[in-house]
Amino acid sequence: MKKLITLVLLLTLTISAQDKASIRQDNTHLRQGPGSYYPLIGVLVKEAIVTILSETSGWVKIRAQAQEGWISKNALSDTERESSSINENNLFQSSQPMLISKASASGAVKGFAQTYLQNQKASPDFLNQYDVQFFQAAEYERFRAETYRNRNVDKINKRFRHIKVENPKPEINSYLEKLGFAVAAQIAESGLDTDNRQLKYLNMVGNLVVENTPLYYYPFKFYILTDSRPVAYAAPNGMIFISRGLLNILRNEAELACILGHEIAHVVQQHGYAEVMKRSTQIVAEDAFTDLEAESPEEFSDAELDQMAFQMFEAATSRRQTKYETEADMLGVIYAFRAGYDPSGLPAVLGRIETLTQRDFWHPESNWQYDAIEGRVEGINAFISDKLSKNPEWNVTDNQRFSRYFR
Repeated sequence: MKKLITLVLLLTLTISAQDKASIRQDNTHLRQGPGSYYPLIGVLVKEAIVTILSETSGWVKIRAQAQEGWISKNALSDTERESSSINENNLFQSSQPMLISKASASGAVKGFAQTYLQNQKASPDFLNQYDVQFFQAAEYERFRAETYRNRNVDKINKRFRHIKVENPKPEINSYLEKLGFAVAAQIAESGLDTDNRQLKYLNMVGNLVVENTPLYYYPFKFYILTDSRPVAYAAPNGMIFISRGLLNILRNEAELACILGHEIAHVVQQHGYAEVMKRSTQIVAEDAFTDLEAESPEEFSDAELDQMAFQMFEAATSRRQTKYETEADMLGVIYAFRAGYDPSGLPAVLGRIETLTQRDFWHPESNWQYDAIEGRVEGINAFISDKLSKNPEWNVTDNQRFSRYFR
């Protein structure tokens, strides 16, 4: 009996001494499992105190307001993390709840986008895409296992870890999520392809690439535009669009992974946001953009928010600066390489585009237009030869699987 009592006391002490930490990131998603593809439970408020239950690679299982779920490890404050038996509800001194429900978080994002679309006289049809899941967690895990069959996934993912130009801690805060969804809704106005089978495949390949970026924890979504010209766009909230015309140029999964990696890199580097900051000289003061992360959306007027969203739309759909494109080329092939794909897929696509010179084929502002990729093939080939030549036998192109969906 004494042994039993001692065991119970030890167990109680262990539970009461679980680590606690504060949330350092705005817009921290609490999910049902350790992956961005698991269903969303809700959104944790910045500076909320949570109890840490367990950890795995890049993910932490926590408890907040009696809810248990998983968040990204980098959402936690390392400096304030400590072992304590204090109840987290007593540590979070705020009038707002620690955990915003999925419905409330979704409603706020969709509500802003709806107002913006009304002001732009655009269709609200895209609004229902915010909550869409293109695949279930079990489907993705099977797809992932098939991709890495007979290959060491840990060694593959650890290739080329340190990149000087990469944004080490990018965040898609509540501002960028709202503005980005409004931008994505306007991009979708040109027409979306709704082939569910192709969309599921596209999103699973994209997720493999996203897992090898600093934004591994954020739910990127990938869409197909009906445009017959080769175009691709990245909204600042991780919604990526690739045209039917660009897909028709691709020949295998490695090429697809590299193209998606390029667009994902624009989001990681926040290129659109950087362009907007430089252009912002009218309605929204430049200081407002500088303080974007520190402010709340309610502190800006509707006119200011509309202007910010419109400028981000223009930045996403206009030809970007050459330095942004070359940076996205480099990061895109690195992300694809880490995901186990042949990085030469990107220069192969760029070279193919250069041979297609019919004037009616090109979008006047496309970053994938032949005169916008001049010099990029040589540059990215040199980078791959110099930096991404380790263990080429681990790379795959996967012509066969790609052909099952897009041929």
